[in-house]
Amino acid sequence: MRRAARGFTLLEVMVAVAVLGISMAAVIKAGSEMTANSRYLQDRTFAQWVAGNVMTELQARRFWDDEGDDGTARQGGYEWYWSFQVESTPNPDFRRVDVSVYRDEDADSPVATITGMVSNPELGETVTEPPEEMLE
Repeated sequence: MRRAARGFTLLEVMVAVAVLGISMAAVIKAGSEMTANSRYLQDRTFAQWVAGNVMTELQARRFWDDEGDDGTARQGGYEWYWSFQVESTPNPDFRRVDVSVYRDEDADSPVATITGMVSNPELGETVTEPPEEMLE
């Protein structure tokens, strides 16, 4: 009587190696996509911070001009390029400001854009306390 052969056939080994290769390719691709997504989210976060800083500075300085501007800001170890455009609104005492932030100076599309409002500085000081009737 002949003993049963032990081990794997060449075909079984080749199928196992093919399955392992396909699995490894999928794992590497997923890791690569996670790295790219992480980089995108990091850039977007930094760009939103830059845009928020520009908008806050415009509001704090009581900016009231018809013209936009551009400049650079350092955030997260990178140089960011920002620009803003000013548009009128139906209310003449407010203007809309769109701040866009770019990774490169000559980039076509912004990494982040925020929109805010600035008010006419001649409107007077900001009220810091509620009216008396609200306190009663």
